[in-house]
Amino acid sequence: MPHRKFFSYPFRVYIEDTDAGGIVYHANHIKFMERTRTEWLRSQGIDHYLIGDKGRDLTATNENLPDSSFSFVVHELQISYHQPALMDDLLIVTIEAVSCGAASFVLLQRIERDDVVSGVTKRVIVASGKVKLACLNDDLKPRRLPSNIRALIQTALQD
Repeated sequence: MPHRKFFSYPFRVYIEDTDAGGIVYHANHIKFMERTRTEWLRSQGIDHYLIGDKGRDLTATNENLPDSSFSFVVHELQISYHQPALMDDLLIVTIEAVSCGAASFVLLQRIERDDVVSGVTKRVIVASGKVKLACLNDDLKPRRLPSNIRALIQTALQD
């Protein structure tokens, strides 16, 4: 089944993101991907940290939220680094849906940058990753994906 980009989020590279050579430290690529997933859910009105009392209190008063608390954890992560990201680069981090299961889903994420070579702008992939996220309840046990999140991912898979 083909997958398509359904969300992107920009990041500017600051000195705090780089090593002594001015290159983005490898772990920060994962942070950029995590933040993009959070911003994607936030843009859909979804708080993905509904754990414990916070989840129980909010879900009891808001019919748009799932019937119990939940959170996501990274179950699997594969990442490839293609080109260095440098100080002051403007990066675009994208999300593409790959699959959706009962209690987990898989996303393909890319960190991209526009490079100008001989006056021509070309989008290049800086890093790419495939992440499987599992949904947990407030006891940190697997649970089914909330229906609104499942619908969001399935819609992206069909686009």
